[in-house]
Amino acid sequence: MTTVLGISCSLRNARFGAGSDKFVGEIKSIRDEAGLKKYLEEQTKIRVKDFISAGREDNLPFDELYQNLVKSQSEQGLSNSEAALAAGLWGAHSNGAEILHCGLAKFFPMNGSRENLDALREMVLKANAFLISGPVYFGDRGSLAQEFIEFLREDKQCADHIKKCLYGGIAVGAKRNGGQETTLIYQIVDATNLNMLAVGNDSETSAQYGGTAVAGDVGTLASDDYGVQTSIGTGRRLANVGKTLEEGHRSSLNDKIKVSIWLTQDISDHRGLKFIESFCREVEKKDSRVSFDITDFTCQEIYRCIACDICPTDTGDPKKYRCIIHSKQDVFKLYHNMLIDTDAILLAAYSPVDRGKINSVYQRFIERTRYLRRDDFVIGDRLVAPLVISEINSNQNLHIRILTSMLRHHTVLHRPVIGMEYQNKIINWETMVEQGLSFIETASKLTAGRIRKAQNQMKETTYNPIGYTISAEKLRSDQSNGKTEAAHQIRKSDMLEALKNRLD
Repeated sequence: MTTVLGISCSLRNARFGAGSDKFVGEIKSIRDEAGLKKYLEEQTKIRVKDFISAGREDNLPFDELYQNLVKSQSEQGLSNSEAALAAGLWGAHSNGAEILHCGLAKFFPMNGSRENLDALREMVLKANAFLISGPVYFGDRGSLAQEFIEFLREDKQCADHIKKCLYGGIAVGAKRNGGQETTLIYQIVDATNLNMLAVGNDSETSAQYGGTAVAGDVGTLASDDYGVQTSIGTGRRLANVGKTLEEGHRSSLNDKIKVSIWLTQDISDHRGLKFIESFCREVEKKDSRVSFDITDFTCQEIYRCIACDICPTDTGDPKKYRCIIHSKQDVFKLYHNMLIDTDAILLAAYSPVDRGKINSVYQRFIERTRYLRRDDFVIGDRLVAPLVISEINSNQNLHIRILTSMLRHHTVLHRPVIGMEYQNKIINWETMVEQGLSFIETASKLTAGRIRKAQNQMKETTYNPIGYTISAEKLRSDQSNGKTEAAHQIRKSDMLEALKNRLD
């Protein structure tokens, strides 16, 4: 079973120890979203009263108020970060996950010290998925979240344990554009670098980077309905991907896993392609389960996305190309079925120091995948990683852009596979191959689980056109006239065929 450890990363947290246990019990007792909303409103109001009692009504300086607040911690009330986390944990529990809670202020108090790390380690080792919720500071996570990441890096038991565990994040800022997304992006990079598998919030919300909640003053989180929904969606996503991986561990493919390598940036002598071909040969030699399909897009024709108000052009069979751009030589027109017929994706690039030599179609390629995303995430639930060969001092950081763009396809992110080139040699070749093998192992489990779930999955993934009025009207029309259901049945049939042919 997926066990999600919810981690509260605010010094204003109310729940620790027995309060954490009570918190988990309260979440488990909530039956529906209406009950969740009522619970969040009640508990955040209690935290406001705590602040008043601690000295707000007496106009005490905040440092004195804070010390009184710490002394009076009880087993009730929720800070804003805890309230957002409650929504995420409820989403996870409602989708079959076990849930736990940890308040980091107990381990990393305000004075900058570290305490009771054995107890923190014990909590980490109980979980196989982690949901981190905390405030935004200057477009980044707070110091408690950072201390926790550093602890995971430093502690050998934890560092070994969290490999292949799931990560999801929630960020709370004072305004809608208050740095929540940058905070989540930095944590995604950290999590994947720790060999965790990163997910965002799910398709029922917006399939982006995680929970993005707004709450400046104490006790205001419950009024941010969108933030609560994205937090619920992140918990749901952790639980659902966890179930997919569980299914994968109980199943195995009877054929090779198909890994697509899409090369979108190189130089004129095809140096990146040559390195990637050598990488594939080495990985295939060590793991015969994989079949790599390398496609070099760098010298091919790719039209720019024109951002149609209806995208794709219609609802139907995902195997039919339905982008409005129909140039016969356009990459997406030529390769549509190859792009979607894959088990896992390595989005590849070569980054040289000399930018004058570069052939890059990366950004045009990424923006044109818009129609694949809006076609109910037709490459969703695949394992994805950047595969970047980077010449020393190229300073491009393209792997971060790849991670953040591909997560929007409702995928699961693996650690970037990065080769560092110096004088025409990959100086970290063994590490690069090791990460490639790790990618194959995880992709095999995720693919087997994704296929196996076709037996029992009742609800198909649907793109939610938040912010697009015309597209939303089109979706409602397609749902009412049966087009959406017909398209989902085609996908279901394809997955059931794969279940029959590809799983032992």
